[in-house]
Amino acid sequence: MKQLVYKNINLSYSDTGKGTAVVLLHGFLESTIMWDDFVPEFSKKYRVVAIDLLGHGKTGCLGYIHTMEDMADAVHAVLGELRIRKGIFTGHS
Repeated sequence: MKQLVYKNINLSYSDTGKGTAVVLLHGFLESTIMWDDFVPEFSKKYRVVAIDLLGHGKTGCLGYIHTMEDMADAVHAVLGELRIRKGIFTGHS
């Protein structure tokens, strides 16, 4: 896992493969681990980015509550760091 310092916390993500970006977003109370079975196959054809959302996995907490806007801003920060402007977003809840 790679880390980006975001608002004084570590924001964890993985970045594998090449091609069109596929961004994987896990559900509540999960982490990027839920995508482990998919990443090797997807990364043969795509650039796969899996992000531990705020307060999940290896990413720290900003506070007691994380709003949807907070989560979106964190995802945007990772995409900015990786210079990804568009991609395919996949998630579940």
